[in-house]
Amino acid sequence: MDWDRLVLGPCQAVFGESVQWLQGGSSAAITLTGIFDNGWKPMDVEIVDGITPSHVVSADARLGVQLSQFATQPAQGDIFIIRGSRWIVREVMDDSHGGADILLNKADKINDPLPGSTARQSGWSAPPDY
Repeated sequence: MDWDRLVLGPCQAVFGESVQWLQGGSSAAITLTGIFDNGWKPMDVEIVDGITPSHVVSADARLGVQLSQFATQPAQGDIFIIRGSRWIVREVMDDSHGGADILLNKADKINDPLPGSTARQSGWSAPPDY
């Protein structure tokens, strides 16, 4: 069965949206189609004291892609721009049928200074031999 043509392609055509891929920190973005999901998922956490269970909710951003759209395999550390936000690839999970689920971490503020840091705010830069 041709999963790429018969299943993945039609799914991308109906549910997909345009995303930009920056491979390995490249500045040249490649436009692809992906199915973005930033849904919430419940996580049950058992409290050690045994009084009551806690319920935690977490976001798990992911992008479903058709691997035939990529000239080379996407990899950890690549950047995707989706709906105007930057996301960094945490993990690529190949589904063995020509698609992949790409787990993402938000990367909009990845190069911002740490809270309380004055290094970038003061104009300080490291000496050449630092």
